[in-house]
Amino acid sequence: MLHTGCILAFCYTFLFEAGHPENRLDSRAAVCMDVVEEAERQGVDPMLAVSVAHVESGFRRGARSHAGAVGPMQVIPRFWCKSKPCNHIEAGVRALRTYTESHGEGEGLCRYVSGRACRGSKTRRRYRDKVLRFKRSADNLFHLLCTDGC
Repeated sequence: MLHTGCILAFCYTFLFEAGHPENRLDSRAAVCMDVVEEAERQGVDPMLAVSVAHVESGFRRGARSHAGAVGPMQVIPRFWCKSKPCNHIEAGVRALRTYTESHGEGEGLCRYVSGRACRGSKTRRRYRDKVLRFKRSADNLFHLLCTDGC
C-alpha cells in the first residue's frame, strides 16, 4: 500500500508538471488520488491508470464526451457500470484491467479507447503512445517523490 502523503505529493506534482491550471489542482488531485487508490485495490498499475485518467479527462470527475463516455476514465456506462449510481473510477479501472490482462499493456490501451486492436488505426496507436509517454513520466516522478523521497 502506498503512503497517502506520497500519493498526494505525486498527484499535485504530476498535475502541475502536466500544465493543469493552479486554480483547479485541488479537485483534480482528489480525483488523481482516487484513481491511484482504486488501481491499487484492483491490482492495476497505478501510474497506468493515472495516465489514462489524465489523457481521457484531465482528472475531471464530471467529464462527458459526445460519445456518451463519462467520468475521469471516460467509461461508457452501458458497458462498464454494474450499478447505479456508477462509480466511474472503479468502472474505468476495471475496464483497463480487463483489457490489459487480456491483451497486454499496449494493445490493451487501444482496446480501452475503442474496443478494437491497435493495428490499422493511427488514432488508436497515437492514444496508446500518448498514455505510455505520460506513464513513463509518472513512473519517474513517483519514484523520485515516493521511493527516493520517503
